[in-house]
Amino acid sequence: MKKTGRTGFWIILPAFVAILFSGVNGADFSVGEILKKNIEASGGGQKLGQVQNFSFRTGSTRAVVLASGELKLTSGKEPVVTEVILVKGDQVQRNSYNTITEITDPQKTVYQTLARLYAGLFSLKNFEDKLKLEGIKTYGVEKLYHLTLTKTGAVEVDFFLRTDDFTLKRLVFQGLTPEGEKYEVNYDFAPFEETKGVRIPLSWFSSQVGARGSLAEAAEVAINQPLTEDFFSRLEVNIGTAEVAAGVLQGNVIDSRSSPFGLTIITNWTLTDVGKAGLKTGDRLTFLVNGIESELIFYASAQEMPDQNELAKGARLMTIPPRGGETYVIQFVGVDTKDIAARLKPLAAIELRKK
Repeated sequence: MKKTGRTGFWIILPAFVAILFSGVNGADFSVGEILKKNIEASGGGQKLGQVQNFSFRTGSTRAVVLASGELKLTSGKEPVVTEVILVKGDQVQRNSYNTITEITDPQKTVYQTLARLYAGLFSLKNFEDKLKLEGIKTYGVEKLYHLTLTKTGAVEVDFFLRTDDFTLKRLVFQGLTPEGEKYEVNYDFAPFEETKGVRIPLSWFSSQVGARGSLAEAAEVAINQPLTEDFFSRLEVNIGTAEVAAGVLQGNVIDSRSSPFGLTIITNWTLTDVGKAGLKTGDRLTFLVNGIESELIFYASAQEMPDQNELAKGARLMTIPPRGGETYVIQFVGVDTKDIAARLKPLAAIELRKK
């Protein structure tokens, strides 16, 4: 009996599918082979073995990591340090504005994983015995090797490597917050580039479900810098000092930002400080910095401020940033601030008095 074209099609299709998806499950390489090629792509085992410590800066945060995996993150505009995060073994600590806390999952796993990743110069060198190959994941026209990190507790960790050069393309964390809410953070890495004799990504985009994403660009990359013996034991921040009395605040500038719309001064005065001073929305204040005096109006929260149209006519005020923050800010909107801006620097002395 003569076979129809349709019958021939169904005979050929399985073979075609087998060719199309051959290697898609990642069976053409083992985990060990993929890991070896990944390490070679970052400079090779011999080169990575010569690295005792590695550091870089992204924005206002400096990361310093030892080859053993200890990581220290310091944030602030030098000499100001507003936050320190220290990863040592199973302990992850944060000092933010002189308040020390223990970081727990899911963020704990994120910092511990990043510490090992940075220590391997963005290779998977330090995950050798903890990886499982899940196959190849397709994103549009791009195919990536998908490896999962085993034994990570409540957080799932997934690595995705480029199939052409075996460098890291994507890192994904998934889990639940202590409140039972979904937690997912994605890191997407730019192609690796040669710097300081090794190949690393010089930028990456991180995004979290329910929050805005951000672009990190690595600068001041350094290898084997001299470090003090107690560098990875110290959690101190440097935000100046704050002195409080009824109706009076003395402190320091954390940072300042000028724009065509005005000037913002970030102070080291916290909610507790302002509460002790007894300030209330609508209070008129005298602000002093390096001999210059200005009058401000105090707002306990951004929600109590006038609308933007009113502020644009000219305003001098102190409040908490609209998106929240650890300390109060002073804002000059639509007024001349040249004299004040010229006198501002990190840790400059400032004073506030209730009229």
